[in-house]
Amino acid sequence: MRASAPFHLSHPKYRTDIDGLRAVAILSVVGFHAFPDWVQGGFVGVDIFFVISGFLISTIIFENLEEGHFSYAEFYARRIKRIFPALIVTLLTSFVLGWVMFPSEYFKLAGKHLFSGAAFLSNFALLRESGYFDASGEMDPFHHLWSLAVEEQFYILWPLLLGLVWKRRWNFLLMTLVVAASSFSFDISTLGTDAAVAFYSPLSRFWELMIGGVLAYLSLHKPHLLKQRPQWMSAVGGLLLVLGFAFISPRSDFPGWLTLLPTLGAFLLMGAGPGAWLNRLVLSRKVLVWFGLISYPLYLWHWPLLVFARVHALGDPTLLERVLVVGLSIALAWGTYQFLEKPVRWRWPGKPVVATLLVLLGALVVTGKLTDRAEGFPQRAANLKVFRYHYDAAQGYRSGQCFLDAAAGRYLGSDFKEVCTGRFPETLAMPLVLLWGDSYAASLYPGLKHQSEVRGFALAQYTANSCPPVAGLPIDKRKNCMPVNEFILDKIKTLKPHTVVLAANWLLYDRRNRNWTQMDPDKLRATIAALKGLGIAHIVLVGQLPTYKIDQPMVGSRVFEADATDRTLLSLNPQAFTINDGMRQFARENGVDFLSPMDALCNSQGCLISASPHELIPTSFDYGHLTGEGSRLLLERALGSGQIALP
Repeated sequence: MRASAPFHLSHPKYRTDIDGLRAVAILSVVGFHAFPDWVQGGFVGVDIFFVISGFLISTIIFENLEEGHFSYAEFYARRIKRIFPALIVTLLTSFVLGWVMFPSEYFKLAGKHLFSGAAFLSNFALLRESGYFDASGEMDPFHHLWSLAVEEQFYILWPLLLGLVWKRRWNFLLMTLVVAASSFSFDISTLGTDAAVAFYSPLSRFWELMIGGVLAYLSLHKPHLLKQRPQWMSAVGGLLLVLGFAFISPRSDFPGWLTLLPTLGAFLLMGAGPGAWLNRLVLSRKVLVWFGLISYPLYLWHWPLLVFARVHALGDPTLLERVLVVGLSIALAWGTYQFLEKPVRWRWPGKPVVATLLVLLGALVVTGKLTDRAEGFPQRAANLKVFRYHYDAAQGYRSGQCFLDAAAGRYLGSDFKEVCTGRFPETLAMPLVLLWGDSYAASLYPGLKHQSEVRGFALAQYTANSCPPVAGLPIDKRKNCMPVNEFILDKIKTLKPHTVVLAANWLLYDRRNRNWTQMDPDKLRATIAALKGLGIAHIVLVGQLPTYKIDQPMVGSRVFEADATDRTLLSLNPQAFTINDGMRQFARENGVDFLSPMDALCNSQGCLISASPHELIPTSFDYGHLTGEGSRLLLERALGSGQIALP
């Protein structure tokens, strides 16, 4: 084995059916991102890509190590020429579009993710940012690069490990199985305790690439095992893919056992060989092969274009707009493949091109870091105050103390800190107001805190990410909500507050939201009855906060720049008004006070986008969570208009 050599690594024989399988993977991913209601399981296309990559790369390494002419230098040079050109172009284009379209807060984050994307660390960056207050992936043009980062980490580590295995005369298959089993065990063990680690960590994803590695070994050394029932393998593999697309959704525990459907499906389809009927008659069709050839640049292009279409539309693009974006993505992918990828890989000399690509990608790494440190270059639009606005929501909501975040791990009621009780020596004689609910409830804390100082009451806070204040309600994505709410009820029994404030993003639990459990009004009614049974005479039910289809600062920037107004109906989710009215009726029927955020913040001209009449300070820092200023404004208006009363 040599450290460097001329470009002569042997490669697996080209198979049109594998490109057809790539097409199935990329079209499912694009379909999921562009038409999520129609292609709910399409994100498993990424897992199919992992298996394909594991198979092809392991075949190259196994074969060349065994033939004695594997070259690390050549291997990595080929990876650079394969991956860097399209990546550099899409990163640069996304950066330029972000410069033009993003306020500084979002452009700062884009710079941070440009850095991690160009450095192939996106999965680790997203893992560190898995807390509730990080920007939504829907506003991050580089969010999809996490899977590319996992593959690149595999490309770095796997050849080095196999080189050691070959040097020690160990068995390739045994090592592949050991890595696969260890990775799968890590995946299953972390899925229940830290879903972010299970999703983004390479340790929980490498087993999918190892499935391809096992197939590579069998193809080289045990081909007779794969040739016994190729037609059945192909048919079963296709069936597993269909089942994966049909039964896996964003609500599924993923990755995990269900991930075996698409990964084993890909294993069986590739293992069946190009002669199997499904591979030959379906996967090898010209149109699928063509999509397979452009699958990599199509993956890179489609997501940022959808993000910027969303920014331009200030919400979900129309069906026609999404179709046009997909069409543009396909055209750009073909152009990138035809006029950039092919010349770089096959026509241009190796070493100068590799060096140039390394320099260009390194420049993007530096650009991303500088953008992050420059706070997103707010001088790009110095006249817009919102471009420079930043709200530290984690501090404002007391995250990790009185607001528990499931994305950082499985939380328990005992994780609430003593400070959340609101009981201190100086407040013992004061009436106690207790705030209970999810992150929308936590966004009320700064306003309630201000009122507690003005009016002289104590304030307790028990809030948890995506857990509405409804005892006994199971939430699909937050399995710990039920015990946490039981803990809070016990706290209420002990603390005996004068007033309990119930608040949530009720829209999130509405039956029309495909990702969450439907709200059960009977359980909310029973919760109110339980509070009354504990002697809580004063209960305030908070309705739906104004909720936007895109982050409100983005809307505010556009509206303020065009019309210099502090109200808008632009991008407001009309469903928020409907749900707020439903909650109002529910409060009336159950004899509790009702705080209507829509009445306090909105009128026929729209909802307030600024908490200040003198400068543009967003009332919400994202699609609906209140800023500190917005929270204070809401409480002042609700109390001043006589909607509710507090001690």
